[in-house]
Amino acid sequence: MNSPLLVAHVITKLELGGAQINTLYTYENLDSARFQTWLVCGPGGMLEPAPEHRQNWRIAGHLGRPIRPLRDWLALKELTRILKQIDPAIVHTHSSKAGILGRLAARFAGTPVIIHTVHGFSFSPHQPWLKRTLLFLAEKAVARFTTHFIFVSEDDRKTGRRLMKIGDNCSLIRSGFPLEPFRKPPTAAGEIKARYAIPAGAPVCGVIAPFKPQKGLDHLLEIAAHVVRQRPDVIFFLAGDGDLRPMLEGRLREKGIAENFRLPGFIRDLAPVVDMFDIGVSTALWEGLPQSLVQLRLKKKPAVVSDIAGNRCVIRQNENGFLVSFSDHQAFAEKILALLNDQALRRRLGEYPDDYAEFDARRMVERQMELYDCLLARSKN
Repeated sequence: MNSPLLVAHVITKLELGGAQINTLYTYENLDSARFQTWLVCGPGGMLEPAPEHRQNWRIAGHLGRPIRPLRDWLALKELTRILKQIDPAIVHTHSSKAGILGRLAARFAGTPVIIHTVHGFSFSPHQPWLKRTLLFLAEKAVARFTTHFIFVSEDDRKTGRRLMKIGDNCSLIRSGFPLEPFRKPPTAAGEIKARYAIPAGAPVCGVIAPFKPQKGLDHLLEIAAHVVRQRPDVIFFLAGDGDLRPMLEGRLREKGIAENFRLPGFIRDLAPVVDMFDIGVSTALWEGLPQSLVQLRLKKKPAVVSDIAGNRCVIRQNENGFLVSFSDHQAFAEKILALLNDQALRRRLGEYPDDYAEFDARRMVERQMELYDCLLARSKN
């Protein structure tokens, strides 16, 4: 009987986010008779287990999200050393920093198959020019020795072909997660509202996002201020956390709308919380494919979201929500108010018949295993 093939997943940090959730799910659910799975990541993050629960797990102490040349050089050396020790047949990278350094380390370690999942590109027009240019050049450099790309959205695949000159060495595999919790009957909204000190009759706009620049939360505050002037009873519920929390809390106090916000931190069991939302909101500046919007739609919640590529994969204009420019704060607020003030409209958009079977985590893992087998067979020819 053949020994299981070694697959090493590399990700920057195990925060509570879509890329991290589906990477962990793959790590835990690959067929153990065929694959032995390792996980390599930077330190910290809500999803990182206690040391006694880590199996085939390595922490790269210098790997982190900010661009810091010396630390990044040390992280590259550390990743290369780890991958040489593991000696995997496949290195599968995720997220921006680990995607660049992990693929470079896999090249230095002599890994035969190098795969990268694009959960949204690391470069964006909303970043400072120098940072965007450096990330683009780095992505283009490591693309040359990437065996295969997995895209979670068709728009990103088109971008990859246009800007990165990626050829046929790519697949579309949706960012999967367990769907079952979001298909259960709803929890009573009043029970969840009481847990977070939300008045029983208050309308709730739900936002599921880590507190980082990509999520456009500064735009959210401006939009919320417009909404609160018309609906002072509204509550914006931000399920997430991060380095921007002090800034957000300060800005909320300055605007006098802190009472209209709840910032409970990261929430592991999101499904019951989504039950109390009247609508979902996203002001993200760029996305790969947002699992949070799929979760909202599985719970039949209409959404008002920024008109960007990743969001357009889930939200259809005037069918299950609204797409609005995140910089047009007045127009964004008007769409939120239209939904809050019209129960029939909420019901119509909420009941739109979406089909999210392709986001099932089991389907994602099956397709990845098929890809692994195919690429390994090719590498031996």
